[in-house]
Amino acid sequence: MGERTLALAASLGRGYLRLLQATCRFREEGAREPVAEARTAGPRLWAFWHNRLLGPLIPYRNQGAGVVISQSRDGELITRIVEGFGYVGLRGSSSRGGSQALRALLAHLRSGHDVAFTPDGPRGPRYTVQPGLAYLAAKTGWPVAPVGVAYSRKAVFRSWDRFQLPLPFATVLLHLGELLYLAAGTPEEEGAEAIRRALEAATAAADARLGVHSP
Repeated sequence: MGERTLALAASLGRGYLRLLQATCRFREEGAREPVAEARTAGPRLWAFWHNRLLGPLIPYRNQGAGVVISQSRDGELITRIVEGFGYVGLRGSSSRGGSQALRALLAHLRSGHDVAFTPDGPRGPRYTVQPGLAYLAAKTGWPVAPVGVAYSRKAVFRSWDRFQLPLPFATVLLHLGELLYLAAGTPEEEGAEAIRRALEAATAAADARLGVHSP
């Protein structure tokens, strides 16, 4: 993807999100601690599935939250789109290894800002939590906030994650699961499974609340 094509695609992406912002109804349900109040208590590690990543972008915009994005060309496109809505693109993996990406993540969290993850991205398998998020949660003690996302109207693509595109005039429901704390030293596989179960429950609750089926 050339620079002109990339710039055009980013502009179109931001334009579509603004269309959704103007036409969709956004609802937040679930955990007793609303997002606005939760943020006053310290940073959170927000988690939602890769195929539903558009849903939270609009209601949580312009709050300086970091978004973990791959270093691929597609990741560059996503970075340009989300930064137009007040997010900070954090490029690379959050996995173990003391990488530059991990240091950037920690610095962003320590500054008091949240970080959002799609733990099955960027290549899947779909609905499988990679170990990086669990490692970070256990290392820092900061909680994972699972978010189930559902759309009343959507298009579903034939990509690896069956990406869901909310359509104009849809209801976008964000179901907040209870905060999940992982104790220091929690094995990554155990932590990843706990996060997967929490995300699965939040997603099922969101789908059920809207009466929709998601692949």
